Amino acid sequence: MTTKGVLAIDIGGTKIALAAVDLAGHWLAQTKFVIAGLDGGAIVTQLLAASQQLVSQAQLTVTGIGVSTIGVVDGEHLKLVPTIKGWDHVNLKAALQRQFTQIPVWIENDVKAATYAEVLNGALKGTTAGLYLNLGTGIATGLSLGDRVIRGSHGAAGEVGYLLTSTSDAGFATGHAPFEEATGGQAIGRQLTALVGSPYSAKDMWSNSELPQVVQRFKTQLLASWAFNLANLCITWDPAVVAIGGGMEAAYDQIAPTLTAKLAQSVPFPPVLKRAYYQQNASLNGIALLALRSVTS
Repeated sequence: MTTKGVLAIDIGGTKIALAAVDLAGHWLAQTKFVIAGLDGGAIVTQLLAASQQLVSQAQLTVTGIGVSTIGVVDGEHLKLVPTIKGWDHVNLKAALQRQFTQIPVWIENDVKAATYAEVLNGALKGTTAGLYLNLGTGIATGLSLGDRVIRGSHGAAGEVGYLLTSTSDAGFATGHAPFEEATGGQAIGRQLTALVGSPYSAKDMWSNSELPQVVQRFKTQLLASWAFNLANLCITWDPAVVAIGGGMEAAYDQIAPTLTAKLAQSVPFPPVLKRAYYQQNASLNGIALLALRSVTS
């Protein structure tokens, strides 16, 4: 006997996670596999095989498929994904619909999917306007209005990794994402390693209670940069709540005081700062909720 439900897929830079979810929202089965070093075509081949295997294992009758992915989702096309060779030439929706005989497929950016999770069932639920700040390997935001997540004209709303950090930044035109390259998780590790003279990661900075003076100074400057840019975003968007998610959300207690103080000081109507409800598998949960909402509405 099979159960009706949706297949949820989350495509990251190094791995893919999948979940079979029934129409009541119960997770029946899940799996993941590594894609580091694979090109777009090889990833699609493995994804289709893993999807079929999971559906069979869960005895799921698929009524819809939700996919969250790194990069910008612009219609049928995936853009700005330099970490996966050939990903911008992949028509993932068509490949999945060939495998699952024209089942509806919804594809969304991973941070926007995580924002949906918070809007539908988390820290942003019930807000008139909200903001999800993803602090992870990369930096991005999701903007919510009621129960909608704002996509923008090209699916790129909230891609704050491309914010300029100085008047001399050329930014996107030269292949750079200035704010992410200065304050994202990978950038933090690279800069700390150079300052300390030996391998030193963002995790090291957040987890050690006693820091070298040069690391403490860097941490203070990092928090000030996040706070400055978040304040400007909140002045622009006027959210009621800001939810902090992503891999560095684990350091929320160290991050929140600086951000809260800056918001109170600088924003006419300061939002409430909250830890994201979904601290694990946020994008996978979000795309599952979005697919379920779509097939049951």
